[in-house]
Amino acid sequence: MSPSTAPSQPLNEESLEAPFDFSFVNTTARIAIYDDLRSAPRVVEIPPAETGLFIENLASTIYNQARTSGGSIPYTVIREVSENFIHARFQEIIVSIMDNGNTIRFADQGPGIASKDKAQLPGFSSAVEPMKHYIRGVGSGLPIVKDYLDVSHGSITIEDNLNCGSVITISLEKELSPVVAAPAGAPSSLAAAPQPPSPAIPSAGGKVAYQTPPMEQPAEAMPVNPAAPYPAAAAPANQPVPYYGAAYPQQNIYGQPAAYPAPAAYPYSAAPTHQRALGHTVIPHLSENARTVLRLLNNEGGPLRITDITEWTGIAPSSTYKILSQLEDQGLIARDLVNTKLRTLTDIGYQVAQALHD
Repeated sequence: MSPSTAPSQPLNEESLEAPFDFSFVNTTARIAIYDDLRSAPRVVEIPPAETGLFIENLASTIYNQARTSGGSIPYTVIREVSENFIHARFQEIIVSIMDNGNTIRFADQGPGIASKDKAQLPGFSSAVEPMKHYIRGVGSGLPIVKDYLDVSHGSITIEDNLNCGSVITISLEKELSPVVAAPAGAPSSLAAAPQPPSPAIPSAGGKVAYQTPPMEQPAEAMPVNPAAPYPAAAAPANQPVPYYGAAYPQQNIYGQPAAYPAPAAYPYSAAPTHQRALGHTVIPHLSENARTVLRLLNNEGGPLRITDITEWTGIAPSSTYKILSQLEDQGLIARDLVNTKLRTLTDIGYQVAQALHD
């Protein structure tokens, strides 16, 4: 029987001690998208694949489907929880997207999480060396998720599954989702202006397992090619990026920032009240802390981690995380293509940072 067709077996103490090949996921994950709880969900399958690609395919498809449903949970949060499936050896993965994309439930039939409180604290981890080729393995994933949701009026719960395994549910209140909104006093037309559609995220080889009427079918996306990750000019802010390398190599790509398209410029006479023109650069509405972060990235001349920004600015980690998410949404910063924990200025971000110095 080939790896792709081998049935998964429930994990017990004996099987956990047996050698396991973490380089390939030989099970199929299922994503259920609920339009409402009165009808059957649409189901998308993520087929077996190399572990790094499988995690990327899973996280990208969840993010894409949640966004399409109207959700605002960031890709980074979804990615962190998706990586957690490696501890369950990817056994019987079921992801449920509900509440217009603002509630996502991740279920498995692995060994479960014995200490649910400690799992949400930094430094507690059950990761072993083979896993660390695909995840950081330092006990930071769920704490990052909890910290983000705490400051964003969201929640995370960890429960036991029915027979074995665990169920992690993350939720974000829609009306309080951390998106860039027009400040008070801005023209109503600006707040109501339709946003350009996000480029299609690859469905990661996922296929629709159960047919639904044509109007309800998710758009078929091009399959992921692991040998050809997004080019710098094609990775929009807050969109999934290529999966982690084996040892998280750092690559300084400053000087080659992602070429995010500049937002359509307003005529100066019609510029909204929350923006002001400086020469040829239009500065969006930014908090003082956001301005501080942009200046720091500009002064350092290279990508920085959240911990670097927190240490050098004195801004709390939770606030730093939220600021970076907002700056990504505005197209002012981008993630490093190799190490997604690093942020750097985009062309627009560099222009805005320079204008702030003037």
